[in-house]
Amino acid sequence: MSTAAEKTSWRWQLDRLLQQVGEWIEVKLRSDDRDLNLDILPPWLGPLLVRLMWLILAGVVIWIGYQIIYPYWQRWIERNARSKLLQDRPPEKVYTVAELLAQSQQFQQVGDYTQASRWLYLAMLQRLNDANLIPHQSSRTDREYLQLLRTVPVANMGEVLVAIHEQLHFGDRTISSADFDRCQQAYRQIESQLIIDS
Repeated sequence: MSTAAEKTSWRWQLDRLLQQVGEWIEVKLRSDDRDLNLDILPPWLGPLLVRLMWLILAGVVIWIGYQIIYPYWQRWIERNARSKLLQDRPPEKVYTVAELLAQSQQFQQVGDYTQASRWLYLAMLQRLNDANLIPHQSSRTDREYLQLLRTVPVANMGEVLVAIHEQLHFGDRTISSADFDRCQQAYRQIESQLIIDS
């Protein structure tokens, strides 16, 4: 026995509707042709209704398939467009350590210690790449460089430059001349250590 709350729930009402539709279909399928009174319909209407039902069913199947496949298709198109864009883009200019240090000095001379520190950081990465200690990859994060720095003899000095670069990049912080001096000192120590080790 159903309670009043059960009879007002949408699930109960849906079950009841499905049961009624099922009973109606069962009655119609058991009926004779004379009960359906098909004589009043033109003979061409029956095949037309069957084709129409097949078209509607095909449309529903296509629509459901589209709803399922479209997100994957869209991601595939975006991924291909991104990879094509990367392939079509000219390669980034690779600076030498001397060019990077010169850029750093130019920014230092005009008092832009933030950019001077950034170029010094890039010089360190290029120097480590040239020494075959840490290959440079533009996709690497500062955290990944910190992990890799721990495996080379210049770890302590390199961490200073990476930490300041991280503050620049993520903290929107400007660098003072004292911070830049720390960066320069760390870079000089890295350079002298690499010369000793080679």
